Amino acid sequence: MDRRTLLKLAGISGLAMYGPAMAQNKYPSRPITMMVGSTTGSATDLAARFAAQILQEKYKQSVIVENKPGAGGIICMLAVAASAPNGYTLQTGGLGHNVIPPVTRTGIPVDLTKAIIPIAQAAEFLNVLVVSANHPARSLQEFIEYQKEKVKTGKTILYGSNGVGSSSHLTSELFGIRTNLKLEHVPYKGASEALIGTANGDLDLLFMNMPPSLPIIESGRLRALAVTSSYRARQLPDVPTMQEQGMSDFDVTSWLGVYGPAGIPKEIVNELSSILVAGFNTPQYQERFIKAGFEPKTRNAEEFAAFSQSEIERWGDVAKKAGISIPYGG
Repeated sequence: MDRRTLLKLAGISGLAMYGPAMAQNKYPSRPITMMVGSTTGSATDLAARFAAQILQEKYKQSVIVENKPGAGGIICMLAVAASAPNGYTLQTGGLGHNVIPPVTRTGIPVDLTKAIIPIAQAAEFLNVLVVSANHPARSLQEFIEYQKEKVKTGKTILYGSNGVGSSSHLTSELFGIRTNLKLEHVPYKGASEALIGTANGDLDLLFMNMPPSLPIIESGRLRALAVTSSYRARQLPDVPTMQEQGMSDFDVTSWLGVYGPAGIPKEIVNELSSILVAGFNTPQYQERFIKAGFEPKTRNAEEFAAFSQSEIERWGDVAKKAGISIPYGG
């Protein structure tokens, strides 16, 4: 075999080796990490696992859900912001993580509203006002009157949340502003602890996300007095809204979606957005969301970015009026 033939064969062999290498560069060529700034079993964690399954089914590539709770989700978001913007590190978050902490905490080393970008909204879910099953109030108005009488005797109204700066916290502060009730905050480490504390009578009230609240309401240990959205929850059709009970300007829904570090190539953002929105809108996943206490509500990357910015402005105003300013790390 002459030298020319050997070189030609070597070239063919090189191309054969180069071809698979090029093919491996197609996104995604390795596992994706989906980070969550809350504990396993939370509403955010549940949505993250749905999103991970959709991407896994589409790409035939592992999507690993990594829970990284702490500081209202900021620890997780800082890790996401510091990751390479290549689509291999994503985050599931929403109002309670990507909006409220950045507008209530000072001294965060990174502007998280710019360092992390929205990719696709998955669903929304309302908060529900719950009290212990032994509480005498059976409507919002009865509850407000009961608490006003309690204040006259010098007693304090205690409300819980699943953490300082959470959507549960700010919804309660908004309620205090609307009713002129002075409320004292008792933050818990997570939703489960706050719900149990309310069921045990340690708290006077709790505004909590629907998904973790639903099982305890259904068990009879908690009484739902109102839902915070402008519409009734399909999971609790007999529970009226705040608006139906006289608070015409009270409309609060939480929401969840998938994010990533700023700088991800636009074609990857658009591809992920398209896959996730299509997946979230399938009957299979809509049924799973509804069963878990969510209301299916999708937005693509562009729509989600505009909506997120409007929420940052809205809740920044509430935090300012409520005087909520929490030093990060303090």
